[in-house]
Amino acid sequence: MRILFLIDSLHSIAAGSERQIYKLIDGLVAAGHQVSLILLRETEFTRQLKSFPCPWESLNIHSITTAHALSTMLNLRKKIKREGADVVHAYFPDACILAPLFLKTSKNLLVTSRRDMGLIYQGKPAWIYSVLAHRTDAIVSNSKAVNDFIAHKENVPSRKTKVIFNGIEEYTSSNNEPVKVFAYETSVKLILVANIKPVKRTLDAAIAVGQLISEGHDIELALVGEKQDQNYAEQIENLISEMKVNDRIRMTGSIAEPRRILSQANIGLLISESEGLSNTVMEYMDAGLPVVATNVGGNPELVTHQHNGLLIDKGDIAQLKSAILLLISDLSLRESLGRAGKIRIQEEFSINALISKHEMLYARASK
Repeated sequence: MRILFLIDSLHSIAAGSERQIYKLIDGLVAAGHQVSLILLRETEFTRQLKSFPCPWESLNIHSITTAHALSTMLNLRKKIKREGADVVHAYFPDACILAPLFLKTSKNLLVTSRRDMGLIYQGKPAWIYSVLAHRTDAIVSNSKAVNDFIAHKENVPSRKTKVIFNGIEEYTSSNNEPVKVFAYETSVKLILVANIKPVKRTLDAAIAVGQLISEGHDIELALVGEKQDQNYAEQIENLISEMKVNDRIRMTGSIAEPRRILSQANIGLLISESEGLSNTVMEYMDAGLPVVATNVGGNPELVTHQHNGLLIDKGDIAQLKSAILLLISDLSLRESLGRAGKIRIQEEFSINALISKHEMLYARASK
């Protein structure tokens, strides 16, 4: 099967939606499909990218409303009609507009994805996607919460929606020495793996942990992720300096394969404003870490409160402090929550399931 992926850009393949796209493409190629990836625009990551599971190219489209975007997409449409593509699958806001507009033909299956609770609509009202629904064969969501949200928001009939959970591949540690992200032997160690931007509410974690440190608790926090919003990152850095906790709250930057450092941690945090089905939470659980997560999006589809983690309200720093304090004070609770989370992931989620469910969806193109 010939499958073309269209995405806005690729900043990393270490975590989140980009990691899921990478693993899906890798699995489809391994299964014998002809896969290609087209980026609307390049990033520093892709400019330095040496290898990828499939051929890829960038269209150099930085705004979808320009004459360049129009001519480039028309040329891409001609290429697809000439060379053929059984499936076109688009991810992220701009691609999910351009693909239905330009790349739907009578001979292909057009799929778009939704992976969060409304971030795709920032600067692009939902009615645009609703209008394009008639040129879209299927809309894939990564959680039931996201599926229900977009079905209502975009007025999409249920026959066009599909839930495919994120998958998590089995992790085998390498022989490479992992990056050391914590400084103190006796501390309880917390980790937050997420790119640094406001929607991830990284600042909340720094405030809560900073206050607990100031109150005398022996804890550390590693903030692992690319600084995608420099102003926001500076706010966090300034707070860490003002609270004089530089030795206990560390911003590591992006780390390739962050799961190799999860064994250093005792507790996993993900306290975002919005989430689809979090790959990071799944990786915490697979590593046996108890999770503190916000009760948003697909998080409660993964985390059952007080069974395999703790759920808190988004933006509630007092609740976050209380949840952290409960876990750092109770080793047996940390261990029991961690065990339950690991069992859940091993029994219900896998990369193989992610790939096979997409293959079953794509198979509609040959019917």
